[in-house]
Amino acid sequence: MLGKNVVIVDDCKDYTELIAKKLKREGFSIKSFTAPDKAFDYIIENGQEVDLIILDLMMPKLNGLEFLATLSERQVKTRPQYKVCVLSDKHDLLEIETAFKLGASEYFLKSEPLEILVEKIYEFMEVSSHPTPDQKKEFISLLEITNIIHDFQLVNFDENNVTLYSREELPIHSTIQINSEKLKKFKQTTMPINCIVDNCEILDERILITCQYLDQTA
Repeated sequence: MLGKNVVIVDDCKDYTELIAKKLKREGFSIKSFTAPDKAFDYIIENGQEVDLIILDLMMPKLNGLEFLATLSERQVKTRPQYKVCVLSDKHDLLEIETAFKLGASEYFLKSEPLEILVEKIYEFMEVSSHPTPDQKKEFISLLEITNIIHDFQLVNFDENNVTLYSREELPIHSTIQINSEKLKKFKQTTMPINCIVDNCEILDERILITCQYLDQTA
C-alpha cells in the first residue's frame, strides 16, 4: 500500500487526526486539511499526484457537495484519476445520490469503525494486498476485514473470557484470532484462539477489549 497519496478534508480536527493516524499505519501518505478552501487549492495544484480524497460533507462555508461540484467545474478538461470517499454523520439517501453524481466513489458514515473505512478503501481502489501478520510476533487478526494488530497486551483470561489492551478499537461482535503464547498454552493448543468481541472501553490512549471464546458462543 506504500505510495498511495490521500488527502483528508474535514473541519473536525480530532476526527481528521484519527483517520490520518489510522491510514498512516496502513502505509498511506497523508495530507490533512481542516479548511476546505486550502484543501481545494492544494488539489487543484497537485491533483495528478493525489490517489484518494476523503471528504466530509458537513462543513461550514464550503460543504462537501459544493466542494465536489466546484472541483468538477475547475477540472472538467483535465480530470485527475483520483477517487473520492465522502464522510457524513447521517444516512441521507439524497445526499448520497448527489455525492455519487458529483464523482464520489464511496460513502462512509462516521459512526462506523475506522477499520471498515480502511477495508472500503482497499476495495474501491482495487488494492488486493492486505497486511499480513509477522508470525514471529504475537498478533490479533480481524477475520472479517483482514486487519492485523501487533500492538496489544493481554490483561486477563479465564475459561470464558479474554480481556486485553489495544490502541485500536475493534468492531463489536467481530470475529478475531488471538495469537498469544500464554493464551494458547492455557487453551492447550498450538493454533491462534478464535474469539468474539463483546465490548470496547476507551481508556485514555488505549482501549480495553473484552472477548469470549468462539467455541462458547453457540
